[in-house]
Amino acid sequence: MTGFRNKLRNVSLRNKLIAVFSCFIVIPFVIIGGTLSWLYVDSNRSMILDAAVENNKQIVKNMDSSLNPLLRLAMYPEHDPSIFQIMRKDYTAYPYPLYERQKDFETVGGIIRNSMLLYTDLIESVVIYQSKNHIVIGRSNDDYMDHHYLEHEFYHEPFVQNILQNKGRYVPVGIHPEKLLSFHEKPVVSIGRAIMDPYTKENLGLILLNVGVDQLKTLWSDIQFTEHTRFYLIDENENVVYSKNSSEIGKPSADVLGQDMAGIGGEEQETRESKDHYLITSTSTITPWKAVTLIPKDELFGFVDIIVRTIVISLILLLGLSIVASIYVATSITKPLSVLNEKMKLVSQGNLDVAIDIQHGEVGRISITIDRMLKEIRRLIQRIYKEEQEKRQLELVALQSQIRPHFMYNTLNVIKWMAKIQGATGIEEALTAFSSVIKFTAKTESDYVTIREEVEFIQNYTKILDFRYLNKFEVFYAIDPNVLEYKTLKFLLQPLVENAIFHGFDEIPYKGKLEIRINEEAGRIIMLVTDNGRGMSKAEQQELEQGSAADQMNSIGIKNIRKRIELHYGEGYGLWITSGENSGTTAKIVIPVIKNGKSGEFE
Repeated sequence: MTGFRNKLRNVSLRNKLIAVFSCFIVIPFVIIGGTLSWLYVDSNRSMILDAAVENNKQIVKNMDSSLNPLLRLAMYPEHDPSIFQIMRKDYTAYPYPLYERQKDFETVGGIIRNSMLLYTDLIESVVIYQSKNHIVIGRSNDDYMDHHYLEHEFYHEPFVQNILQNKGRYVPVGIHPEKLLSFHEKPVVSIGRAIMDPYTKENLGLILLNVGVDQLKTLWSDIQFTEHTRFYLIDENENVVYSKNSSEIGKPSADVLGQDMAGIGGEEQETRESKDHYLITSTSTITPWKAVTLIPKDELFGFVDIIVRTIVISLILLLGLSIVASIYVATSITKPLSVLNEKMKLVSQGNLDVAIDIQHGEVGRISITIDRMLKEIRRLIQRIYKEEQEKRQLELVALQSQIRPHFMYNTLNVIKWMAKIQGATGIEEALTAFSSVIKFTAKTESDYVTIREEVEFIQNYTKILDFRYLNKFEVFYAIDPNVLEYKTLKFLLQPLVENAIFHGFDEIPYKGKLEIRINEEAGRIIMLVTDNGRGMSKAEQQELEQGSAADQMNSIGIKNIRKRIELHYGEGYGLWITSGENSGTTAKIVIPVIKNGKSGEFE
């Protein structure tokens, strides 16, 4: 992960801008295009499925509307006196039974042809069967009847027994071959009803109204959702009653629809989904039969491929255009920055007389600011040099002068690094902080400042260092408000802060934390500077105490702090440092409480 970050940091600004601009164009396009495509696909799927559901419902309504007249016709024999009387006859009691049967057969046949068949075109054939004599007393078809089937099999058919057992309630009969009146055993569905004697509750026989499966085509809608959408009518035994493929009629639905769709539920309305298909079922309100629509998924969503191809092609074209535009914009931004970078390299090498001739845009404004900054730095350097010459008069001033040049060098170096690394961003803020530091440093009227001034100086100093180290550390202050106006020697805290940042936070893999605490305890001012840096080994700490440590540890500054405290305050006050390797460092300064600022007048 670190290697990747390093590589990313080393990528040129121009390439970064190109990548960012391209992403800002392509990513929203992909998200918006993908979302709209998904919504479009989902809404179309829902719309098609809803249309299929409504089509199924309409098929069921059509079927129920067509079968309702058959239910009323099934009650006709009970309400027609002549048929009802014929159903009660016992022909063995007549002297000429064959003559009587033939007469009654013609009577009932005429009623069927003239009254029942004219009522609806859906009926394929009608049979009225008398149980007492096991004979057909009337039928719609006079051309053919299988007498052997009538005498030996018809009565024992499961659907016949079911009709008789239902005691006058209508019974829908699913797909079955018409063996009685059809020579070719044509597949039909039927509505059957037992004819009951209302007085004796005797089962007199039954009426069977047959509907050919070809007639069911009139009930089916011609809507074709996809090329291979299939429609079926399934009976109570889950056998296919209707299909456009005639070879599927009469087969179990599991064989036709596949095992994934086997076992169609008993819900009035159901939509099921398998790997390849959607199955929609609607159940009749007067029969247990179901209308089924089977839609292939790949055809239902075939238009998605077109949409995806369109999006991909558009994305490629847009990406190409965005890269061209990004290159143009990035170049117009980075070219002035490249010029500015070359100039700042000269500044970092110590050439403060560089003139930056960029006049236009934001970079031009930054260039003007940098020019002003360089002029101010040259002026400040001259001023600082002059002031430093004037301060070498007394021993205390000489001791302080050992700190200032070292401090000035580090501060100027920070600004150089800032200009080089940050491309001059934030230079005015850094210059403001630096000016405050210079102003504090140049004060010569007294060796004493208020604790408030010393803290403000540290705040400005750490702000400059923060620019140098790019937010590598953070500083926390815990200052007792009651001690802010007390006096202290100048530059007591700066060398300690410098050591913590330059040495303690050097090469640590985490963010440094520096805490400065100042409060009053038992008539003394206690200053604590604590960091979470890498600390010091015993050998390094000994070198620091003896003043022989490497320059980055500023052992001169530490020694001078102790010397100044000793000269001004005497024994009992001073500087103590505790540290451990990889466990941070704590520096403790103890000085007396001074309110009037005069040396030796302690409270």
